[in-house]
Amino acid sequence: MKERKGSDPSTKAAASSSSREGETEAAGGVFSVIVSCVNERENISKCIASACATPRKNTPPAFSNKTLTRRRRTRVVVVDGGSTDGTVDEARKWAAAANANANVKVVVKNEERGRAKQFNRGGMESVSKRGGGDCCFERARDDEHILVFLHADTTMPETYRDDIFDALRKERERRERERLFPSAWGVIKNGAAKLARRGNAKTGDAKKEVLPCWGAFPIKLSGERSKWRKSVVAPLANFRTRRTSIPYGDQAIFVTASAFAKHKFDESKTFMEDYDYSLRLKKAFGKPALVSGKSPVTTDSRRFERVGFMNTTIINILCVVGYHLNVDAEILAKFYRNADKKDDR
Repeated sequence: MKERKGSDPSTKAAASSSSREGETEAAGGVFSVIVSCVNERENISKCIASACATPRKNTPPAFSNKTLTRRRRTRVVVVDGGSTDGTVDEARKWAAAANANANVKVVVKNEERGRAKQFNRGGMESVSKRGGGDCCFERARDDEHILVFLHADTTMPETYRDDIFDALRKERERRERERLFPSAWGVIKNGAAKLARRGNAKTGDAKKEVLPCWGAFPIKLSGERSKWRKSVVAPLANFRTRRTSIPYGDQAIFVTASAFAKHKFDESKTFMEDYDYSLRLKKAFGKPALVSGKSPVTTDSRRFERVGFMNTTIINILCVVGYHLNVDAEILAKFYRNADKKDDR
C-alpha cells in the first residue's frame, strides 16, 4: 500500500494552532481608538494608557498583555490639532512604550485644528489601513472593527472592549424583542415610518440597518473636590442620555467601521460636532447601544470646577437649544468658551 505523502504533523498542528489563534482574535473584534487633542499634555498619557488598557504609572509602563481582554487587537491614533504645550512629545513618548506590545499600536499624527477634522482623519486612516498590515485587522469584518472617538481629557475603563460588545449584543436583543413583541407606541411609530418611506424613489433609503452599530458610555467626573455635586451631575447626564438616546462627545462615542463609512463627522461644524454626529447616527441607525452604568468613562471635571456645576449645566443646555434654533456655531462657541477664560483648547 502506497504511503500517503504529507507534511510533518507537528508543522500542521502549529499552523492550525496559529490559524485558529488568528481567527479567534479576528472574531473577538479589533479596535481603533481615535484621540482628538489640543494642549492636553497633562491628560494625554492617562488617555493613551486607558485606551491600551494598562494601569497608569509615573513612567511609561511595559504594556502587558494581561490586561488585554479576549486578545482583541487595539490601534490608538492620536490626532493633534496644533498643540503648543508639548502634548505631541508626551504622546510620542507613550506611543514608543505602547508599541512594544504586539496587541497594541499607537500612532501620533498632526492635523488641522477642528475636532471633526481630527476624528475623520484618524478614523479614515484606521479604516483604510486596517492596522497597517496587521492580519487581524485585515481579517476582521466591518462589524467587528470598532472605532472609538475619545476626547483626550477622558479615560476608558479597562474592560471597555468587552463592554462595547456586550452593549451591542444587549441592544440587538432589545431590538429583536421589540420586533417580536411591539408595544402600542412601537406599532404606531413603525406604521408612521413606513408611510413616510412610501413613494421614496431610492429603495435603499427605505431599509434601515437592523443590527446596532453605534453607542456610547456613561460618564463620571474626575477628582475628589465637590464629590457630592459630581455624584449628582454625572447621574443626571447619564439619565439624559438614556432618555434622549443622544450621547455627548465626552461619552466616548463608538461606531462600527461600516457605520463610519456611511456617516462621518461633519467638518463644516466648528462647534458641537459630537452632538451633531450623535443626532445623525440616531436618525440613520436607531438608538445607541449604551454601556452599563458599572463601566463609565472618566472625564476631567476642571471646567465644572472653574465655571461652577450649575453654570456649566445651564450653559450646556443653552448651547443645545441654540443648536436646534440654528444659531450660528461661532456665536455658540464664543458663548461657551467665554465662560472659561482658562480654556485654550
